[in-house]
Parts: sequence; structure tokens; C-alpha cells
Amino acid sequence: MLQRKDNKRYSSYVNVVLYSIAVFIIAACGITKHIPEGQYLLRKVHINVDNSNISKSELKEYLVQKPNDNAIGLWIYNWSGSDTSKWLNRWIRRIGSAPVVYSANSSNQSVAELQQALKNKGYLNFEITVSDTAYGKKAEVTYDIKANEPHRIKNYTIDFPHDEADTIVARWKARGRSVIDSGVIFDMDILEQERVNISQLLRNVGYYSAATPVLHYYADTSLNSNQVDLRLSLRDTMQIQPYYIRNVTVYSGFDAFGRRNFRATDTADYHGVKILYNRAKFLRPSMIGYNTYIRPKMRYSEYLTNRTYDNFSSLGIVQRTTLTYDEVTRGDTAMLDCNVYLTSGNIHGLQAGLDGTNKAGDLGVAANISYSHYNLFNGGEVLNVKLRGAYEMMTGNVDSLGGRNYYSTGIETSLMFPQVHLPFAGEKLRRNLNISTTYSVAFDIQKRPEYQRNFFSFAWRFNWLNQRKTISHSFSILNINYVTMPWKSARFQEYLDQEVNTLTRHTYEDVFTAGLSYSMVLSKQANRRRNYTLRFNFESSGNLLYGIFSLSSASKSSSGQYHILGNPFAQYVKSNIEYSQTIHFDSKSGFAVRAGIGAAYAYGNSTILPFEKRFYGGGPNGVRGWRTRYLGPGSFGSEDVADISLHTGDMNVILSAEFRYKLFSFLETAAFVDSGNIWTLRDYENQPGGKFKPSDFFKEMAIGVGLGLRIDLSFLIVRFDFAKRVYDPARVSDRWTFFSEGLKGNSAFYFAIGYPF
Repeated sequence: MLQRKDNKRYSSYVNVVLYSIAVFIIAACGITKHIPEGQYLLRKVHINVDNSNISKSELKEYLVQKPNDNAIGLWIYNWSGSDTSKWLNRWIRRIGSAPVVYSANSSNQSVAELQQALKNKGYLNFEITVSDTAYGKKAEVTYDIKANEPHRIKNYTIDFPHDEADTIVARWKARGRSVIDSGVIFDMDILEQERVNISQLLRNVGYYSAATPVLHYYADTSLNSNQVDLRLSLRDTMQIQPYYIRNVTVYSGFDAFGRRNFRATDTADYHGVKILYNRAKFLRPSMIGYNTYIRPKMRYSEYLTNRTYDNFSSLGIVQRTTLTYDEVTRGDTAMLDCNVYLTSGNIHGLQAGLDGTNKAGDLGVAANISYSHYNLFNGGEVLNVKLRGAYEMMTGNVDSLGGRNYYSTGIETSLMFPQVHLPFAGEKLRRNLNISTTYSVAFDIQKRPEYQRNFFSFAWRFNWLNQRKTISHSFSILNINYVTMPWKSARFQEYLDQEVNTLTRHTYEDVFTAGLSYSMVLSKQANRRRNYTLRFNFESSGNLLYGIFSLSSASKSSSGQYHILGNPFAQYVKSNIEYSQTIHFDSKSGFAVRAGIGAAYAYGNSTILPFEKRFYGGGPNGVRGWRTRYLGPGSFGSEDVADISLHTGDMNVILSAEFRYKLFSFLETAAFVDSGNIWTLRDYENQPGGKFKPSDFFKEMAIGVGLGLRIDLSFLIVRFDFAKRVYDPARVSDRWTFFSEGLKGNSAFYFAIGYPF
């Protein structure tokens, strides 16, 4: 009987595959439906290059005519009829992709574009031949490129008429900062990067007129040996010279659409910076002075100009920042007047939201309302007060523990200062307005049928970016959380005392944590096709408290723990790091990977981590194929173990790979594979098989595969993923599960917002 059942299942799989192939063949046969007689559908374009250093994918970007890159869109277009007066045919064509009809003239234009691209890359002796092949009503075009030897730079000199500028660039070049050297390919991209770098160098030390267009290359390619003598100088014979700042004026409360009507009602001076106020005096003089890095009598600096612009733009109260320079002649000295125009934004903000919730099948509604003041003390300080509430109708067997109603209410208040608040911070640190200080306090009440839980939190946090805005940092110098359960029903208390394991009981205990945390996110575009992100988090709790209690010879409880507010405080360290990278093959397809690891350890005043700090597995952003919080730890249990407190651990590992392909501008498909698990670092009685063992952990790496659909709504990504387990470490035998229990067995469907990584 079993064999016959398996055969039927196998037969159904084969039928589905054959049916799919037949549909694709039928669709493919009709792709030339709308190609006029005597013309051809451009089906494929080939580029053959004899030099592996030249990217074919980059050369394809220069083609004037390319084949349809969306086969599904082409098939949809061909479902339309030829009568375009019918709205249905017009609608189908609009959502589909029109066929690309081969044009010999476009091929000739493509050759011209490829020729220019090869010249720009330093290959001046190339040969390009183009050939086309027709079969039926389809055509293929092939570009054969023989690049030959590239031209290389033999000698490179920089010559400026101003001695100081010439010396500055010479020293810069001697330090190895130049991207051009003897033997480098005569590549226009490299030459342009050199111009940009030198222009920034000179403009940062006063040479206001040394913009990129002023710098000009003179190349001698007549050496008859694929070599080039290169000289960088000025486009004309004008004398570049350093510029000095004469006046700095800030127009506070400036109307971007009424510049000529600005009338100053008040003035102030801050270290040489003249501040003009109109009726909207929305920033105090010291704040304007801190943000303005430009001062009279100093040399012009493009770097300080950008710092000033960025500082003002980062203030929520400033809607627009405009910075201009006016050239002034005073004898032989070149001078500039700097003008900064600040436009005020809205001081008050009010937001409200209403959301539906679905937690484990329990439907509910959540609402919030928040008020923001973006200039509380006339220094760009942001006050935010948020009220939130939620109500949920619970299902399942909960009558024995109480009713079916659940609600939560809470308030969160934060105050952000665009400055560093530290007792011993120096002037330089206080003026670094890339760093902000935030104080936040929150209190929530969670009322369930069987208990009430209160949450209190306080944080003193610093946030800052590096100068290139590629790395963001967040450091909480003090982070306090207190979770208490002031009420439990008699039935629930009996349930905790007699019917559950130690881990579950620990989940419903009062907990106090006080420590620090740090997080860093590095996000960088490595090149035009590749970007990556590195995330790092670290937090600790209880160390300072433990030291204070120890030094003060405080007494411990019978359990050997120090208490605060009548409860033992948690002491632990936790850290995790995750790396993700996306490689774009072209505008339609890409490949993304992720690798992450994390660990936490309780010690001193604690023997186990607080429930909220433990790792969990599965879900739409973890190893897909398992429900959220139902994977692991290690080889322990399965989803039959319904207590989520048992599916938690002290460390985790996650590996993922995902191929993404855009069907349309708003619709993307994906195929993915995930692997990972969580483990405990100690042996816990109720989690057998959950402890991490270096020699065996790879045998406990769960594997899931699946397909996804993503809808791009421009302001967010809506994601649907279907995943099936391939390898389940919780099974005693037959851990390879892909072909077991049919298509729906050992699988999960996810609805989520945003990419998984």
C-alpha cells in the first residue's frame, strides 16, 4: 500500500511538470504573434570578447537595442489581440512587454557605442565585427570584439601655474594617493577619478576655482608603442589662487520662495558669524554657531562647507538649507562672502495609526497616536510622546485560565538633543553635531485573562554617523528594563507551580536588567553591482550592580543572588554579528547571501538569560520552513512541543542564499535556501539535545528551501514566501524530509514586510 501511495504521489509530480512544460512550449510558440511580416523578433544578443579583463555584462549596457529581458511580460503582451480599439487588448499590452523588433540601424548604433566604450577603457586598437542570423521570425545578433593590447600610461606629470598648489598636489602624489601610475591602462574612468580627487584636495585648502572642469589632461599617443605620455594641467592659462572668507551671514527664518522679501527683525553675532532673524526666530545663536563651521578670515574649504550643510540638514526643524558664495575682489586677494539660508519646518507634528493584528491566529486591533515637537528649546531638540493600545480576542483553550480578552496600553516619551551630553566632553566633541543624545522612558501594561504584566524602560543613548554616512552607531550608556507581574490568577499560579517546566516558569518571573548596549551598521556600495551590510550588536547587564553589591558586602538571598526592588537582577553578556551582500547581475536579477552568528551567556547573579534576551529560530526572517519560535534548540523536540519557552537558546547560526528576479517593476520572484539553528550553552533538563557541541553542531543545522513573491509598493515591500523543510534535525531518523508528507507537509507560508535580509 505504501509503495502504491508513493507511486501516485510521484505520478502527480510528473504530471505537474509535464503540464508546465507544455504551457511554456505553447506560450513560446506564440511570441512572434505581433511581429510584422518580413521583420524579426530580436531573440538573443551575444557579445564575444577575447579579453577576460573586459566585462561582457558592462558592455551590454552600451547596446542600443536589447532583446526582451522579461519573457513573461512578452508572453502576456502576445495574449492581446490585434484590435487595439478594445480596452482589454490595450490593458494586456500595458501590463506586458512589447516585442523588440530587430533593427540593423540599431546594431550599427550599438557598434558605435561599443567603440566609444572600448576607447574609454583604453583599448584603442580594437576590432568589432557584427553578424546577424535569422530563423523563422526570430533573429540573433553577435558582436565579436578583438580588443588587442590596451594603451598604457608611460609618464604622468601634474603641472599647475601656482607654486603652492603644485607643491600640495606633489606631496599628495608622493604619499601614494594618486590612482594613476606608470603602466596603468589609459582608462577614462581612472582619469576622471583622479580629476575628482585632485579637485577635492585643492578646494579643501582654499582653491575655490579648482572645480573638476578646470582640470584638463593632455595626452600624447604618438609613441607608436601602445604607450601614452599624460600631463594634467589647467584648461586655460588662468591663475588659480586661494580664496579667503570675508563675511559669513546666516538668514534664519528665510522663505525659500520669497528671498528678496527677507526683513531682519533682530540680529546676533556668534564668533564672527552674523545672524539675521526675521519674525520666526527658531534657532538660538549658539546652535547656529555650533552648526556653522565657516568663519571669517579662514580659507575656503569645500569639506567645511559640506559639514555645515549636513549639520543644518540633519536638524528636524530645518526644512531647507541653502549655502552660497559670492566672489569679492579686494586688491590682489581673492575673497568670498558666505551666505547660509535656513528655512524653518513645522514645529509640531501629530500622527495616528490603526493596525490589524494576527498573532498565532488570534485577531485583534492596535492603535497609536504620537505628538512631536521639533524645536523644544530652540536648539533642534525633538520631543516625542506616543500613546499606544491594543486589544485581542483570544481563541483556543483559555477558558480554564480566565476569559478571552487581552489588551495592552502604554506610553513612550523621548527627548533628543542634537549634541553630546557627557559630563567631561570637550569642546571638539560637543561641537560634533553628527552625534545626538536621546533620553527615553516607556511604561506598558499588558493585561491577559490569566495575569497582568508591567514593563518599564529607561535609556540614555548616543547616535552618530561617520563622515561618509556609511556607518551608523548607537551606544546606550545606560539601559534599564524592569518587568513585573503584579497579578496572577489562582489558576495560572497553580499552572506555573505544578504543570510547567523550569524554563516556562522562569519566563513569567519578574526581571530587572541594567547595563549598556552598542550597535553598529555598516552599509556600503562596493561598486555599481555589489553592495553589502555588516551589523554588529553587543549588550551587557548587571555588571556594575554586581560590583556595587559586592563591594558594599550586601547580603544574598537563599538562592545566592543579590536583589534590587525585591527581585534578582539579570547579569549577562550578549553579542551577534551578521553579514549580508547583494550582487546585481543586471537590472532584473540578483543574488543575495547572509551569514550570522550570535551568543549570550548568563553568569554571576543569573543562571539563565531573561526570556526576551534568548535566541529563537524559524519564521519569515530566520530558517524558513519552520514557524516562528518553533525551531531548536539543537536536535531537541519538534513543533509538537507547543511551549515556545522551550524553543529558545543561548546562541544561533544562520546562513541564507536567495536568487531574485524581477518580472515587472513592481513584482519580483525569489528562490531561496536557509540553514541554521539555535543551541543552549548549558545542559537544561527540559531541553535534551539542545546543548551546543562543536563536533556535532553541523549535523543539527536545519535546512529549508522555498519560493517567494515580492510586491514593491515603492514605500514598502510586501513579501509572500512558501518554504519546505529539507533537513530537520529534530527527527530521530529520516531527517531528510523534502519528499515526505507531500507538498504541504513540513512546510510553512509567510506574509511579511521587507526583505528577509
